[in-house]
Amino acid sequence: MSITVGKLFGNGAVLYQMKLLAGQKGLNNLVEWVHIIENDEVSEFLHGNEVVLTSGILNDGDGWLLEYTKKLYAARASAFVVNIGPYTKSIPNDVIEYCDRIKMPLYTIPWETRMVDLTRNICYRIMQSEQVEISIASTIKNIIFKTGDIETLILQMERYGYLRDSHFCFIVMSFEHKEDNQLEFDMNKIKMYSERLARSIHELYISFSYKDSWVLALVNYGNYDVTNFVDTFFKNWNEPSWKVHMGISENKAGIKMQAENFNNAFTAMTMAKKQGKEMVFYDKLDIHKLLLNAKDKEVLKEYYNDTLGKLEKYDKENNTDLMSFLYMFLQNNGSQSLVAEKQYIHRNTVNNQLKKIEKITGYNPSNLEEKLRFYLGFFVKDVM
Repeated sequence: MSITVGKLFGNGAVLYQMKLLAGQKGLNNLVEWVHIIENDEVSEFLHGNEVVLTSGILNDGDGWLLEYTKKLYAARASAFVVNIGPYTKSIPNDVIEYCDRIKMPLYTIPWETRMVDLTRNICYRIMQSEQVEISIASTIKNIIFKTGDIETLILQMERYGYLRDSHFCFIVMSFEHKEDNQLEFDMNKIKMYSERLARSIHELYISFSYKDSWVLALVNYGNYDVTNFVDTFFKNWNEPSWKVHMGISENKAGIKMQAENFNNAFTAMTMAKKQGKEMVFYDKLDIHKLLLNAKDKEVLKEYYNDTLGKLEKYDKENNTDLMSFLYMFLQNNGSQSLVAEKQYIHRNTVNNQLKKIEKITGYNPSNLEEKLRFYLGFFVKDVM
């Protein structure tokens, strides 16, 4: 839970005589670090999500500060602080209007305020925020994985504002490069992106990495808010080389209930990955949900081997695709004419393929009960 510009400078007016001139709508921008930059080439010094301070030593006249501000925006700076004095005597109106338009907070501090004092305070606040973030993430993980006394852990969460009857919705994300599956995604990017979106909807959330996935717990978000987060996430996703698979748990009340809720989100993410989908909501898994909660996984494996296992083996050994043919037949309600039309083949060919499937598996795809058996076999395949 990174600190926001608004929280960082909440007491700035008192301590450092800071004035907010523009960009009030960007006070929820997240901050990772702070820099004093007098050089024009700001992009060389920034990674994004930083607060930048300058006195404008290189300010050589009209237009310089606006161009500098545009470079900060291009480098994804979170906020901008100008030290008013001999180098920059005032802030031009076009800079104020630009910062309002791009929602980047613009502050001024008087020459008497030393920038080094302000940066020291910012660094301390950021590190303090990171320690709180680590502590919260550690506590919720201990609750999820049932490590330690649950009541003690709940009291720790309540000290940070997460009440025992709060609603939690877990969102688990995995990342897959479209060309090189050995590449690892920069988790810090997804941290800032997902937290910025979450923060724009509601204040309470928790984020942490788990295995190769990123986990975001939305706390006390309504169901509409959760859907809004997911839709906005994919609408604004700007990493076209990376495919995201997202699993979303139910929006469940009670800290004690969150171990199961987290596992359900992870299960939904795994299903999204297997099915090649962007997102899967756990509460919409339907029959998959029943199969995923089966305690004896060996029973599912035996069922699959008995129904579809022989057919899958036949396909591999003979370079055929009867599995896909059978699935299409089932998807079209067992209509031979529809399958023939979609496959551009004669109905007799469809009938011959079905007889071959019956011979291999011992089950007749045209029989209602055995058709259901095959259908269930495909559902089992999804969760294996």
